[in-house]
Amino acid sequence: MKILLPIDGSTCSNRTLEWAVQTFNPQNTEYHLLFVIPVLPDLNTVEFDIVEATALLRKARNYLERQHCTVASSDYALGDTVDQICRYADDINADQIVLGSHGRTGLTKLFMGSTSTQVLERSRKPVTIHHPASASDKTREASQNQEKALSS
Repeated sequence: MKILLPIDGSTCSNRTLEWAVQTFNPQNTEYHLLFVIPVLPDLNTVEFDIVEATALLRKARNYLERQHCTVASSDYALGDTVDQICRYADDINADQIVLGSHGRTGLTKLFMGSTSTQVLERSRKPVTIHHPASASDKTREASQNQEKALSS
C-alpha cells in the first residue's frame, strides 16, 4: 500500500506520523513523505523554508526507518498546500493520503480554512484524517482515570 503522508513539523503532524506507524502494517506499506512550502510574496523566506523542510523530512524518514517502515520518497513542493498534496498523490499513484487535523473550529477554521477538509473534498484518492487527542482530551482522560482509581 502506498501512503502519502504530508508533514509540517507540527505536534499534530508528528502524532499522525506515530499513529500511522502503529496503524499500518510495515510489511506491506510504503510511505511517501511530503512537505509543502507555500510560496508567499516574500521569496527570501523560501530558501530558509527549504532548509527547514529538508531537515523535517530527514527527521520523519529516520523515525519511520527506525520503526522498520519503508520510505519510498521524501520530497518538498512549493505552492498551494492542498493543490500540491492532491497532485503528489496522483503523481505517485497513492493508495491513500493520511494527514492530521489540527481540530480548528469556529472563526479560526473559517479564516484559516482546513487543509485536511479541502484535501478530502478535492482529492481523487482516499483520505484518512487523523485527529490527535488534544491536551484537554488528555486532561479529561487523566481526571476520569483518577476518579476510577479513587472509587475502586
